Amino acid sequence: MKCDLVEIISAHVALRKSGRTFIGLCPFHNEKTPSFHVNPERGFWKCFGCGEGGDVFDFVRRIDNLTFPEAVEQLARKYGVTIERSEQAVREYSEKERLLRANNIACAFYRSMLGKSDKAREYIAKRGISADVVERYRLGYAPEGWDALLNHLREQKILPADAVKAGLIVPRGSSQGFYDRFRDRLIFPILDSSERVIAFGGRTFGDEQPKYLNSPETPLFMKNRTLYGLNVARKSLSTEGQLIVVEGYMDVITMQSAGFENTVATLGTALTEEHVNVISRFTKNVVLSFDADSAGMKAALRSAPLFERAGFNVRILSMPKGEDPDSMLRGGDATRFASLLEKTLPIPDFRIKLAFSQYDLNSDEGKTGALKEAINVLAEVESAIERERLIKNLAKYHPNFSTGTTLAEDHLRREIGKLRSRMTHRGTPELLDTRDRSEAKKQPANDLSLVERAERLVLGIILFHRVDASKVFNMLPPKEFTGSDTSSLAEVLSRQHLELGKIDEEDLRSRIEGTPAESLLIDLLMGLDDSDLQSPVEDLVQTILNCRKRERVARMRSLADKFKQGLIGKGDEEFEEYWRLQRELKGNNAPRVLRRNTSDD
Repeated sequence: MKCDLVEIISAHVALRKSGRTFIGLCPFHNEKTPSFHVNPERGFWKCFGCGEGGDVFDFVRRIDNLTFPEAVEQLARKYGVTIERSEQAVREYSEKERLLRANNIACAFYRSMLGKSDKAREYIAKRGISADVVERYRLGYAPEGWDALLNHLREQKILPADAVKAGLIVPRGSSQGFYDRFRDRLIFPILDSSERVIAFGGRTFGDEQPKYLNSPETPLFMKNRTLYGLNVARKSLSTEGQLIVVEGYMDVITMQSAGFENTVATLGTALTEEHVNVISRFTKNVVLSFDADSAGMKAALRSAPLFERAGFNVRILSMPKGEDPDSMLRGGDATRFASLLEKTLPIPDFRIKLAFSQYDLNSDEGKTGALKEAINVLAEVESAIERERLIKNLAKYHPNFSTGTTLAEDHLRREIGKLRSRMTHRGTPELLDTRDRSEAKKQPANDLSLVERAERLVLGIILFHRVDASKVFNMLPPKEFTGSDTSSLAEVLSRQHLELGKIDEEDLRSRIEGTPAESLLIDLLMGLDDSDLQSPVEDLVQTILNCRKRERVARMRSLADKFKQGLIGKGDEEFEEYWRLQRELKGNNAPRVLRRNTSDD
């Protein structure tokens, strides 16, 4: 399917021609100076302000908040392209259409029943749910009888087999026949991102158990990847930039109705990797808001690592004891809730705050116990920059703080270093180095360091076929690139050249699709021009090697000073690093290309 990239984007962005590309104001962040570039020759778009970029499918997916298959189908309809489906796909499509029809009929039935139930109307009034909210969220009521919906579905010519498969009715175990799954409950239709009813949730009016009941998993509905309210939340994410994850239906409805539309909830399950993958299509910034009780706190801490491993920026919103978003906002306290949102904490800070709340910080014993807990938390923090920030915050609780900040901080660093060293030896996942890569991920090109700029130019020269890739990688192996993205792209380029004997852009894009290296590739293809590619590659490689050497020398001198002062010793992580650097700089363990240049300074 051949799409006109400029035509598609021009429907949303005023573009003007600039040489071989087009530029305009980015639709994904507020800016006054155009930094959004479109290259129709290469089929890419890129914003050098916020870092977003990709091809035509990425743009449609991002601008309309669609899944990739939905974006493909939308473009196919626009250009009159028929998407061929296999016989099995046709059967599955037909089945899904039947189940969606059954759900739509059930949804309309439940909505009609709401106005006929005094109990349901009283409950809605008690919870402060307006008529507009009832209409917007398609709320309904499942009658008390065992076959009210069943009979209605029969009248509408819905086959029992389809109603069972949709999760609307249940076969009787010991006899023939069926009965309604939802009875005497307030009904919350569950919609997918395309506003289709895929399932239902039902809540009792009292304390009967289970209080909440959801549809079972069906061909339309998978709990571990469905988020209640995402159909509304996704529309606000291009402006809000972060997603708030809460616990229940009413939290979502109340928050979205109060203006916090970027809110979703899981459906009776803990957050899963599948949920995280769904969220990553829309944003990498998440706020977890769970109840202040111990179960809520545990849920937040249990969920957080899933997001961290996927490269999310995660913060925790700590609700006051005895309150949840629904109760606070129903009380008319939107300003107070907005204030809490501004005071969210990164995960380590939240864990430390939680640990400190268990101790009496007015006593030396309490401070010591709290610090031990905090050291355990800091040992798991991968970013050295984050560890330093937290160490400085914690130093005031150290017994030696009164004699000097440096002494207290250095002692904390030593204890954390020892613990991290033991964690590594026990075979826990390898800890990252001292550079904070997350901050550099979307760093504008004009803010790059000398070595990062040189690495990008080296890769650009390879991509534009200005030099033989094998020649470059003989001088500078991929593992010697300092950036995580440049190192990843160099590794793929090197592997591709070995396998194909050439650099092929289309093959390369398929190899790195969905990885951070893909964003870097777009940066290079969109951001480099002929003048950038004139530098001799040998000079760029030498620049990188000399910068690497100076960094190592400076780091070794810093460690040597600590060693002389007795701040580090045998068994410490930094002690091992000191001797490793000394061996490398002497050339014993250095790669050939580094040994050749150790005389340069």
